[in-house]
Amino acid sequence: MIKNIKLSVFVLLAIITFTSCSAYNLAVDRSKSVNLTSIKLGMSKEEVQAQLKKKPDNIVATKNYPETNTMVQVVQYSEWNGDKKLESYWLYFVNDKLDKWETASREHQPWI
Repeated sequence: MIKNIKLSVFVLLAIITFTSCSAYNLAVDRSKSVNLTSIKLGMSKEEVQAQLKKKPDNIVATKNYPETNTMVQVVQYSEWNGDKKLESYWLYFVNDKLDKWETASREHQPWI
C-alpha cells in the first residue's frame, strides 16, 4: 500500500514537472521577436524556424493543387508583449519553400 502511494506521488510530481516545463517553454518562445530581415525567399520551413529561433503560432491555411503538384501552406508567427499580441505575420510556403510573407490582417484571409 505504501509502495502504491509512493508511486502515485512520483507520477503526480512527474506530471507537474513536465507540465510546468512546457508552459515555461511556451512563454519563452512567445517572448521572442520576429526578425523577418533574417529570412530569405526559398528557405524551407525548418530553415525559417531555425533562423527565427521560434516556432510558428499555427498553420493558417493549406491548399493542394494536384494538377500542378503544388502545395501552398501559410503559417503565422506573432510578436507578443506579455499576453498582448503586437504583430502577426503570414509566411507563405510553396512546396516547403518560402515564397512570400506579409503582415497578418483581420480585413482579409491569406491568399492561397
